[in-house]
Amino acid sequence: MDDKYFKLRKTWRPRKNRFDLGPSFNLNLIHISGYFVMRIFGLPEQEYLPFYRYHLKYFLANHVDGSERLFLTKVLEIVGKDVNSRETVDYYNTTSKTRIYKLSRFRNVLKEVDKWDLSLTNDERMRQSISYVQEIMNWQNVNDTKTVLKKLLFDEVGSDEFFIEHKRIIEQKNRLESLLETERLAVKDLQDRLKNIAPDNRITILNGDQKLLIDLFMQLRGLRAPGTDRDFLSAKPELWARLIHNYFTLSQGDGQENCRQLLSYDTILEYFKDNLGKEMLKSKNRRRYFNIKESDRIYN
Repeated sequence: MDDKYFKLRKTWRPRKNRFDLGPSFNLNLIHISGYFVMRIFGLPEQEYLPFYRYHLKYFLANHVDGSERLFLTKVLEIVGKDVNSRETVDYYNTTSKTRIYKLSRFRNVLKEVDKWDLSLTNDERMRQSISYVQEIMNWQNVNDTKTVLKKLLFDEVGSDEFFIEHKRIIEQKNRLESLLETERLAVKDLQDRLKNIAPDNRITILNGDQKLLIDLFMQLRGLRAPGTDRDFLSAKPELWARLIHNYFTLSQGDGQENCRQLLSYDTILEYFKDNLGKEMLKSKNRRRYFNIKESDRIYN
């Protein structure tokens, strides 16, 4: 009986809740489904969901083995039967048309809580199926839409295979999107770290050339720690070259951004490998370079 699904009012007493079903007197359990749809007709659309949830709460509280899916199925069954009856018997009656419209709006509102696609109409199911097929065709480059639809939608075995394949494709699509998002975040993190390593703005050499700077860093490389007379800094030639290349630029004119030249990493590296710079080590050129007092860089 439908009375296990919906909360009924007490006869001959004021209605405790505006959503309770039934007349003030002569309540007949046979007509509960009718009471339900008649209550819908008397509600504004914004109360459709509260009305549905009120009776759902009653149903779940009184049936430990109940579920929302079972309740929603029953509600949609009642609404569907009433719509079919009105469309068959009295479709052109103005009142019937109004009530069919209200029931269709009620059914549409229930899509908000429908996790199982129970509220889809046959037309909506067909459109959804066509959309699924089209999606598969886009993936698999199938050209004969009509043949695919006929085989997959109206052949039982083909239909099962279709939905299994569609589920697999959707899962693969979601997995790829998840991987893409992971890679995107990894790239962003790498870009953020790269900004710290190679910032957009570099220190500019305003006067002189890169050899002045290279010799200065080579002096830094040779510094000895006071008191211990041991090496103060230690790094491979590649790291020294990368440091200068990443953080310094050479001005070629008025110091404007578009008049700056990047320093060649390969050239700098050759200096730190002692393959270049023999001329700068000559004693006659000593005055051309900076001199750090504590440096052990020898100018012959």
